Amino acid sequence: MTEIFLSIQVSVDGYIAGPDGDLSWTDVGDDDVDELMAEQLRGIDAMIFGHTSYRLLAPYWQDGPTERAVDREHTRLMNTVTKLVLSHGTPDLSWGPAERIGADLPAEMARLKDSGGRAVAVFAGAETARTLLPYVDEIRLVVYPVLLGSGLALFGERRQPLSLVGAREFPASGVVQLRYRRGS
Repeated sequence: MTEIFLSIQVSVDGYIAGPDGDLSWTDVGDDDVDELMAEQLRGIDAMIFGHTSYRLLAPYWQDGPTERAVDREHTRLMNTVTKLVLSHGTPDLSWGPAERIGADLPAEMARLKDSGGRAVAVFAGAETARTLLPYVDEIRLVVYPVLLGSGLALFGERRQPLSLVGAREFPASGVVQLRYRRGS
């Protein structure tokens, strides 16, 4: 069975973006954190985006960073992995390979889980993460050592028991990756 995991950057107080969508707090200059992101991409067959995240990220990654080896690999992986775009409309899918999902989400997620391939990652905004949470096997929070105080909250008020299955520290930046599975 194919695993579906959510991987998302979050502040200590649970925000994925600061006021006005500010993400500057995620730029910590830690090569090991950058390698973690590339490592996750190496292990997946597809990634799920919300239509807004897909639209905003496409121009960046199509001409992605190439300064360091990890940047070049990250750019290559982002441009070659299959992108599944959650949308009820008809999004521009020119950043391929890409296909739209969302017409029958329960059936589409069941098909992904039954595909027998490598993992599928949800790299999305809060709304898409909340929509896909019932289908996610593992939540990977990349927690940055900052309190934002306000911004875009990740999960809102939904209660879901989780079990910690792994933790990884990045001492140079104070970032921690916490891995949880659903259940108590």
